[in-house]
Parts: sequence; C-alpha cells; structure tokens
Amino acid sequence: MRRTWRPGDTVVLSMPMKAFLVAAHPYVAEDLGRVAMTRGPLVYCFEQADNPGVELRDVVVPVEGAVVQASFREELLGGVTVLRSEAELRPPGGAWEGRLYRLAGEGVAPRGPASDGTGRHAVEVTAVPYYAWANREPGRMTVWVRRR
Repeated sequence: MRRTWRPGDTVVLSMPMKAFLVAAHPYVAEDLGRVAMTRGPLVYCFEQADNPGVELRDVVVPVEGAVVQASFREELLGGVTVLRSEAELRPPGGAWEGRLYRLAGEGVAPRGPASDGTGRHAVEVTAVPYYAWANREPGRMTVWVRRR
C-alpha cells in the first residue's frame, strides 16, 4: 500500500478463518483417537472456566457433521474469538468407581444413545485460543479431546 501516512492512520486486515477439527499423526500415542480445534493458524483449548460442571476428560466431540461455531467475545480476556461445539460427555461409568485397574472387558457397557444408563449426555463446549489460557481462575485445561 502506497500512500502518505499520517498519525492515527490505521490498517485493518480481515481474513476469514474457518474453524476445523484436526487429528494428530497416529504415531503420536497421547493423541490417538483425539481431535483438537483450530481456527486459521490458532490452536484452541478447553478450560474449566468456560465449561463449568464439565469434566474435560469426559468430552467427546463428533467428527462427522461437526459444527464448530466461532464468535467474538469482547469482554473475555481483552477480546478473543471463542469456538463452540456440540459434544457428549462419556464418563467412565460405575464399574470404575474406586478402582484404578480392573480385568479387561469387565463391566463394559455396549455403545448406545445417551439414555442407555451409562451417564452419557449432550453438552455444548467452549474453547479459547491456546495462547490465552491460564488467565483466569485455576482449573483443568486440555487441547485434545476424544472423538466420536
């Protein structure tokens, strides 16, 4: 851009950035079967502060037909775009109550809808840009969540 610049002149660059779910290479063992949310070059994370009452380790997001919505929140962290998505909570179930280990296959419930008695239920989750995490009250944070 060539012009005579004056004090107070500004340039606003607007680039549409679509939100995506991304998967890591299968050799990244910690992220196998998990996805992360991104928007443009930014990686997002899920913080307890944005998802009260949600155990982040239980979050499962759908990959097929997933709708990730971006919205700007001026009041949050000095102004950031957050991502929202439908998800499902899948807690480990009662067979794990008070146990760290059990025999493989013991107490495994068949897959089914949220009403199958396993404690699964639908929820909306919110993610913030990874660069902005840990600026509020202490709580859990994760980038990678299980995929459905």
